[in-house]
Amino acid sequence: MGLLDRLLGRRAPQPADARPLTGPEAIDRWRYLLRTAPAEALGVGHVEGLAALSAEASAPMLHGLRRALSALEPGTVVPSAPDVLIRAAVRAERTAPGFLERTLAAGARGQETLGALAGAVVATGTLAPFLRGYDAELGADGLADRRAREFDVEGGPDSDSHELDDED
Repeated sequence: MGLLDRLLGRRAPQPADARPLTGPEAIDRWRYLLRTAPAEALGVGHVEGLAALSAEASAPMLHGLRRALSALEPGTVVPSAPDVLIRAAVRAERTAPGFLERTLAAGARGQETLGALAGAVVATGTLAPFLRGYDAELGADGLADRRAREFDVEGGPDSDSHELDDED
């Protein structure tokens, strides 16, 4: 936007997605990131997202993660440092998909807690490049569904036929 535009009161065009995300929208994008982003980027993004939340919001999350990690692997030492704890939880998500969502959604304010962290994680600059393939209309599972159609070995690309021909 140039000086002339500012003087004339013109505004820069706003992207359609400039509005704040609702809880379910943030959770859907977060689920997509859990499936597509590399583990290291997820760890950094979750640490940054947690740091963006208030201490009152993050304390119950950390407590729940600490408790769930100790139940997941009894006898192991669960880290107390938030950044190490978050990275351990992200690793647990890779080995037991759904771990983070089940843990964060548990409790009286579960969906609110999950939505808060999901919104903070999705807003980080670290994970923004991994959201480029996200399609809001298809949701978190849309990319996998699209790939399955495009690479149908039996029927060729974008084939609608999923039946095998029986030859006698």
